[in-house]
Amino acid sequence: MLTLSRKEICVTRSFEYLNRVLGVLTEKNIEYTVKTNTITNSGRMHGTPFIDSNSAYEYRVYVRKADCDMALRFIETVK
Repeated sequence: MLTLSRKEICVTRSFEYLNRVLGVLTEKNIEYTVKTNTITNSGRMHGTPFIDSNSAYEYRVYVRKADCDMALRFIETVK
């Protein structure tokens, strides 16, 4: 499926932007995978002093290599 034949098309810390990008990809029937990395160990629910919860996670969106160019064109319109 999306194991070795995928390419990263988007990296963001904004959950709202991520949802808009995924909405466009879903609307255009493009399969995607999202990988999430946290910069804190305790997680968003526990909170970490001096860390804005809106930027505590980094989201990476991947699509199939064959769909990469098309997906990039579609997400250019997302703001």
